[in-house]
Amino acid sequence: MNKMLLRRLLCAALCAIVALGLTGCVSGIDALSRKDTVTLPPAGTAHAAPTGDTDQELAQTVLLYVPNAAGTRLIAQTERVVISAARHPAEATLRQLFAFAGSDSAQPLSREASLQLSPINPVEISGGTATVNLGASALTLSHGDFYTVCQAIANTLTQWGDIRYVNVLVSSTQPGLDVGASVPMGCFTQNLNDSIDTLTAAAETQTAAAADRRFSMAATLYYPSYSGRGILAETRSVSFDSRSKGQLIETLLDAMSQAPQQLGNVPTPPSLTAYLSEPPTVQEIAVTGGQRAVLRFGQSFNDALIGAGIPRSVMLAAITYTLTGFVPGLNGITVYIGEELVNSVVPGGVYDGAGETIQFSGDIMRRSDFSRFVLANCTLYLSDGDGHLKAVQRPVPYYETRSARYLLGCLMQGPQTVDGGAGTQPVLPQDLGDADLLGVGLDGNVMLLNFSQHFAAAAADLDAEAERLLVYAIVNTLCELPAVRGVCLFIAGTQPDTLAGGLYLPGAFLKNGSIIRE
Repeated sequence: MNKMLLRRLLCAALCAIVALGLTGCVSGIDALSRKDTVTLPPAGTAHAAPTGDTDQELAQTVLLYVPNAAGTRLIAQTERVVISAARHPAEATLRQLFAFAGSDSAQPLSREASLQLSPINPVEISGGTATVNLGASALTLSHGDFYTVCQAIANTLTQWGDIRYVNVLVSSTQPGLDVGASVPMGCFTQNLNDSIDTLTAAAETQTAAAADRRFSMAATLYYPSYSGRGILAETRSVSFDSRSKGQLIETLLDAMSQAPQQLGNVPTPPSLTAYLSEPPTVQEIAVTGGQRAVLRFGQSFNDALIGAGIPRSVMLAAITYTLTGFVPGLNGITVYIGEELVNSVVPGGVYDGAGETIQFSGDIMRRSDFSRFVLANCTLYLSDGDGHLKAVQRPVPYYETRSARYLLGCLMQGPQTVDGGAGTQPVLPQDLGDADLLGVGLDGNVMLLNFSQHFAAAAADLDAEAERLLVYAIVNTLCELPAVRGVCLFIAGTQPDTLAGGLYLPGAFLKNGSIIRE
């Protein structure tokens, strides 16, 4: 009995079971929790093929952390939020948090200020850390109230598990915990136990501590990704000798010079402090206000970056993001390398804007100059060359990690030097491109993909193993997305029986764990 006939008989049996009122192949059972999942598509599908990228919005119940009616604790309020399956729910949830008007059991997050996200890079997520950029209205809050707001934001954003740390900026600047912007806040983590009075007291304790006291605090460090594609975040505890801003800067540069503890497949920068020709200084910005750090590196710093395989633009992006995300009141940095004042760069490796000159206004590098450099890892499944799939981590723009179209484009590219895994091979034919994906849609938790006839023709000559790897590379990659539990494949609007004769195509495929090799 050939494979196709066997598949037809098995699918007919499944249809009979469904007719008796039992569950079908795409059931309520969480197949993703089992690595040995073997899936079998049903004989047909009720889903319609998408033309173009159709509406992928879905309603999700989220938790908003706000003060209780007495104003003594942060409590969770459930709300329904409409989000895009292609984006992380963090930004939409924070907008809902700031709009919360109160209830019988809870107050708005703040009655003193109309909290808003900044229109510039409102939420960036990389390496398990979310950096939230608030609008200037947050500066009207007292420092104690601001600290409580930051904790509420952290409790809200850590509910999904992929965010562990939260930084909060105001107008792209770390405001600090005091009027003089001299006391750093560090990163926030989930805290469901402390009262608001305890939170406020913790902020006051940090502020009252002696400026020359040694302390440790979670700080987000940014590292160049491999091959100079951009920067990735890693948050870890860093020990500082004092609150002197020059000392904070030098300690952060020294921490960046050490190998990352969680990130893989990234180059270790050269010893940044060893190449400083003089200690860092902090200067007031005359025209716009605020402060800038001035870093003077020796001429040999250029050669050190070349030796480490790190483009200068990417290293400067990592330094700018690290320092401005932690040092209070720091708006940007000015960098000299030898006698050269670095007032522009031409990035060559970032995903967006490669080859375009970035000119630094007033010779100051700001976060907004490098926002396109921020990456996050996504999971892709490629062939291990021995009949199985292997999961790899690829750094991509942080806002693309949940875009089905973008992830499929990554699969079409095949293995890349930036992937966090070696020895992989392509699973999709190499002459495919974005035009071969005619439509992307979402129906419930089933991702709908409509491919071109060219895609079908390119897959028609695959052997049974290659066809299986192709289909499950697509399915397993997309089933990594939180909103996706199954994938339907269409060719030019219909579901043919097969692509190459080995797999029966109609129906929705679930993730297949048995094909994955660690």
